[in-house]
Amino acid sequence: MKMISLLFLFSLFFSTPQEENLSKNWKVIKIVKKKAELISTDRLGNFYLISANHIWMYNNKGDSLAAFNSRKYGEISHVDTTDPYKILVFFKDYGLILFLDNYLSENGEVIDLQKLGYDQVTMACQSRESGIWVYDQLKQKAFHLNDDFKQIHETVNLSQWFQRRIMPSGMIEFNNRLYINEKESGIYVFDHFATYLKRIAIEGVDQIQLLENRINYVKNNTFCEYNIKSFYTDCKQLPKKDVIDARVEKNRFYLMSKNFSIIYQTN
Repeated sequence: MKMISLLFLFSLFFSTPQEENLSKNWKVIKIVKKKAELISTDRLGNFYLISANHIWMYNNKGDSLAAFNSRKYGEISHVDTTDPYKILVFFKDYGLILFLDNYLSENGEVIDLQKLGYDQVTMACQSRESGIWVYDQLKQKAFHLNDDFKQIHETVNLSQWFQRRIMPSGMIEFNNRLYINEKESGIYVFDHFATYLKRIAIEGVDQIQLLENRINYVKNNTFCEYNIKSFYTDCKQLPKKDVIDARVEKNRFYLMSKNFSIIYQTN
């Protein structure tokens, strides 16, 4: 019965001739039957599912490792797993940031961004250089704060620069570049001094994944890889039902649908 279930789900997710060819080289590792709104992965291959008040962590075989409940801080808006040993959790409604360790246990005191002078932060992420980045919707700027939460860099006022208000759906630092993703207009790129560099015209996308020389994203039931150096985009068709997001990490492909997620081995 379990084998029939796996085969049914596999055929559901790979139904076109092109996808059947792909599926011959892919092996289902685990089906995780849990509803979630967000997905993330880390460089160790761990896999995270995020709902309004919970984070569930699995290894690359789909074994449950840890869980976190955020009810006392409110609803989770964003999780940055760039550093698997220091995971950033952002709570937009209350302007709070909390760090978790690699067991999803609280690591330090909660950071109140309003007390630091940032009244309307709508996105936050880690910086590998030091500290964090926060985007203040009211000020229309991204600020780089060091480990003591002192401001060291800030962008120009983006609404003045672009003649419209920017409302990020995601933000991530990778290879000394800050990427601010706005669904309506694309991805804005800054250097580590917060100097604006360029806009990448990937529009209509909620979440992005940065890997070496490429940006991964899901759009219109396709999984796309944009090459940062060649500017070439390669898209492959994804399932037609309930696909929310997907990520690649080493030899795993993680796919999240409305009611469950699937971990594939890709080689």
